[in-house]
Amino acid sequence: MTKRVNFDLTGKVMIVTGASKGIGKAIALAAAEWGADLALGNRNVEEAQPVVEECRAMGRRVEAWPLDLASVASINNFVDNVAAAFGRIDVLVNNAGVNTPKPALDYTEDEFDFIVDVNFKGAYFIATAVARKMIEQNIEGAIITISSQAGVVGGPLRTPYASAKGAVGQFTRSLAAEWAPNKITVNAVAPTFTRTPMLEAAVKNPAFAKNLEKVPMGRLAEPEEIAGAVIYLASPAARMTTGQIICVDGGYTAV
Repeated sequence: MTKRVNFDLTGKVMIVTGASKGIGKAIALAAAEWGADLALGNRNVEEAQPVVEECRAMGRRVEAWPLDLASVASINNFVDNVAAAFGRIDVLVNNAGVNTPKPALDYTEDEFDFIVDVNFKGAYFIATAVARKMIEQNIEGAIITISSQAGVVGGPLRTPYASAKGAVGQFTRSLAAEWAPNKITVNAVAPTFTRTPMLEAAVKNPAFAKNLEKVPMGRLAEPEEIAGAVIYLASPAARMTTGQIICVDGGYTAV
């Protein structure tokens, strides 16, 4: 029987960055469950190997390469490796991100540059590198970036991070409009505080931890709840959805 709503990713090649843990791991495993083959990019490629093996156990083709999102040369080398190995790229999930919560007055230039380079500059340049491959092969692709509720409404103790994620929202809208004639969708998912190793490190700052009380649903998000939005945006069901920031935030940005 033909499914009226199609979330099937069989035959699709999906890149997931930062897939060794947290949200990236949940996205990779969910994509494998829905049939995608996977190319994983990680600063430490060995850390991604357990995810590689778990996805391969589902019968998927999975490869992993080192990727430093602060380096455009590393990004271009990674995308070239994926295209050469798989022959095509259908979906990019721009997941990797970094943050160091502290007062705005306390950031050094190096700390600021690293946060912005990974969260914005790196996300931008891997999106353009992948889109170039899609356009060359006339692939109706999907580019999805993991943003943050802090990029929608801002937040104290994370100004460089919130600023970079705000920029992600703007390049999502701009690239969606620019690449719509190429049938490439560009969207973002903005999670609330999610049960990940990065959050565990952040809440060691008591002032930052108080922010968790502001989520109307009264709890953390689980990584799999973020992955659900990504699977939708990657799937045939979302071919008319582009230029959107989907907040999976328990109501945080609604009040």
